[in-house]
Amino acid sequence: MGWLRNLITRSAGIVRAADESDGMADGARPPERRLDYGDPLSLSTIFRAVQILQTSIVNLPLVQTRNGVEVEPSPIVRRPDPLVSRSRLISETVADLALNGNAFWQKVRAGDAVVGVRLLPARLVAVRATSDDPASPMPVFDYGGRTYRTDDILHMRFLEVSGRLRGLGPIQAAREEVESAAMLRDMKREWFSDGSNAKIVLTTEQPMENDAAAMVKKRFSDGRPGEVKVLGWGTKVERLALSPKDLEYLDMMQFDTTQIARLMGIPASLMLAAVEGSNLTYQNIEQSWIEFADYTLAAYASEIGEALTSLLPRGNEVAFDTDPSRRSNTKDRFETYRIAVEANLMTVPEARKRLGMGPMPATETEEANA
Repeated sequence: MGWLRNLITRSAGIVRAADESDGMADGARPPERRLDYGDPLSLSTIFRAVQILQTSIVNLPLVQTRNGVEVEPSPIVRRPDPLVSRSRLISETVADLALNGNAFWQKVRAGDAVVGVRLLPARLVAVRATSDDPASPMPVFDYGGRTYRTDDILHMRFLEVSGRLRGLGPIQAAREEVESAAMLRDMKREWFSDGSNAKIVLTTEQPMENDAAAMVKKRFSDGRPGEVKVLGWGTKVERLALSPKDLEYLDMMQFDTTQIARLMGIPASLMLAAVEGSNLTYQNIEQSWIEFADYTLAAYASEIGEALTSLLPRGNEVAFDTDPSRRSNTKDRFETYRIAVEANLMTVPEARKRLGMGPMPATETEEANA
């Protein structure tokens, strides 16, 4: 049995060495595991931001041009996925770009012709390079146990970084801000649900043994709500002086909301968030809407528009018209198109089409052109 004793002795030495030092070589230590706070959409601010992005882009007019002239949208533009509506496809694509930084459309073919696309869940698609050259990685896409090439997959990326196969989304780029908001939410819930957080303190100036203290505590805890309690020993009841504002962590939550609104590129007015020290006027709100269209909606709309363009023959182009998002009310939109018509920059039918209106009856059209 000497071999067994030697094995136990060596094992004990290994355990003692592990207690003193993990013995891991420099550079071989795995990264610290981050806490998982679940689905980002469980945060009200993230949910609201994604919902605003989806609604804003789905409601934008989609315009197809051929050699610079606007034409009626092709069937694949009117309904890219034959199984779902165009608004649903675009809405889910926007959500993938916002939450994952990537969106993948698989081309649906009838023979050699592309007749539609279907959205693949971005979190389930793996992208890998087949070339050692970072400048030309020749990516392939693994999904559902099959491998697809770029001829079969349209890969949209929110933020493109050289050397990265996948795009970078706002949630991945600023995970610490999102985790901070999740931690604050959990901390507020635990404050009210954790019994170890004392809400009431019983105090007395008289000396008291443990048995007497237990009796006073029992007298206070027992009985029906609203019942008069006699504690004895000169006991005083003190409530922890925390204001409702402090209990709800309102200042911290407002800061997190502002941070996430900035991260997602959403105007604070749309997020229903008050920015301290700001003076929101009509001009400020109008300017924020213009910036929202130029720097936030355009990031999503351009990727989706280019993906739709790649499905059409050469010379065709598809793009979202973000002009409606630049005007905060109907009066401003009508005034803009009126000026364009009077300056002969646009015809009445073109203006009505941009406003989502049908053509005017013949008599009204003649009167308008007169």
